[in-house]
Amino acid sequence: MKEKQLNRVIFILAIVGFVIAAYVTQSFLRQVGIICVTGGGCELVRKSPASYIYGIPVPAVGLVGYAIIAILTFLRTSSNNKNLLKGILGMTAFGVAFTSWFTYTEIFVIKGICTWCAVSTVNMFVLFYLALKSYQLEK
Repeated sequence: MKEKQLNRVIFILAIVGFVIAAYVTQSFLRQVGIICVTGGGCELVRKSPASYIYGIPVPAVGLVGYAIIAILTFLRTSSNNKNLLKGILGMTAFGVAFTSWFTYTEIFVIKGICTWCAVSTVNMFVLFYLALKSYQLEK
């Protein structure tokens, strides 16, 4: 896969992540149920105090992160600035660390799994892998 194609895939996956995070964030803010294919895991996670960092819903962090990745990827389409790819790589690395921590929190603290969070975690790992591939191609 070429760099431009990788960049497009990263952009699309960042938008997908943004949409997922927006859906889950709005349910946190409005205190309404989340559609969950695995039963009550999403609601258990949404209602847990462990799903908030200093009063900020965890999905809002994902929303901002995905937005930054999408913006950096979009800017990269019209620029040869190598710092944009470093920013994408840094954001996806942070995203992997953050989603790994939250997955741990879901399993061992909250004792429930949110389907949307799990999909977002897989999405972030794929984004990180693609950003690494893109970085290797650029070198």
